[in-house]
Amino acid sequence: MKKPFAKTFIKLTLIAVAAIMALAPPSAPTVERYYARGLYPFIQGNLTALSNRSPIALFDLTLALLVAVTIGAWTFWLRRVRREKSIKPIGRGLFATLSGASIVYLWFLGAWGLNYARPTIESQVAFDDSRITPQAVRLLAEHAVREANKTHAAAHAEGFPSIHEWPTALSDALHQVERELGRPSPTRVAHPKTSILSPFYRAAGVSGQLAPFFLETLLNPDLTGPERPAVLAHEWAHLSGFAPESDASFVGYLAALRAGPAAEYSVWLDLVSESANQLQPVTQRLVLEKLAAGPRQDQEAIRQRLKALVRPVERMAWSTYDQMLKSQGVDEGVRSYSRVIQLLIGTDVLKLPSQ
Repeated sequence: MKKPFAKTFIKLTLIAVAAIMALAPPSAPTVERYYARGLYPFIQGNLTALSNRSPIALFDLTLALLVAVTIGAWTFWLRRVRREKSIKPIGRGLFATLSGASIVYLWFLGAWGLNYARPTIESQVAFDDSRITPQAVRLLAEHAVREANKTHAAAHAEGFPSIHEWPTALSDALHQVERELGRPSPTRVAHPKTSILSPFYRAAGVSGQLAPFFLETLLNPDLTGPERPAVLAHEWAHLSGFAPESDASFVGYLAALRAGPAAEYSVWLDLVSESANQLQPVTQRLVLEKLAAGPRQDQEAIRQRLKALVRPVERMAWSTYDQMLKSQGVDEGVRSYSRVIQLLIGTDVLKLPSQ
């Protein structure tokens, strides 16, 4: 096989495999058995161990390299167009770009993205959707308000982790939840890092991200103290292989509720907003007026942080993420964030008074 033909064949194969994986992914049971409970824990442990050695985000270096290579390659091809007075270099450029994008996509799938094809959390816990009613949502909101009021003082007395801190109590709690959900080995948690994308996170309202190429945890450096434990637990749950946002929030909440006063309060404060947002305006006002001064001040600090939002950037970012989620089989897109309320009500993990 001659070298030019061999290269073309390899590129065509990469494009074909990427297309097949995008259009006809493996079944959920296959992914769960061979990837989520087999290959992925091995990949995750090694990639995160590697990225933990770097004080800066390898995701940033990867993005910079991909951008530089793309710009350099297209500069070369466009110059060839002028030199050869032919559009053939553009065709070669498009073919090379498509094969390169296929490599990146397959890297994403192999390193983490196949977790989107796993069975959802409802199949791993006792879930009863008949429990989900407007009254149950109100009960959850009222419960979250009471717990936020009750845990505020102890949380602030303990103090919240810094943006780069690795709370061992939270990682230990995550490992306990993982064992209960049947994960074969504990997740190697990623040291929280900040990113060159932080200005974008501020403008778009992004709290954190699992960086898929080297399985890193990236946080918005502007997060307030009371936000950090819940956000970190959410991102570590992604790292554990729970790809849908609602599943990651559910697992993250369960872990944080067992990780001490600061993490527990962080969950309840977050749940006050998440559950109240699903109430009718009048009911929402009646529930939130019972929130004490301390949690109100923490909510106000979060609102002040979110003033950095740039609405066009926020809309573009969340629209793009919505389409990405849907392309990976999450039919609800970004609306899946709010589904965690239904998961909490339908599983009885919070032991609400009427349940």
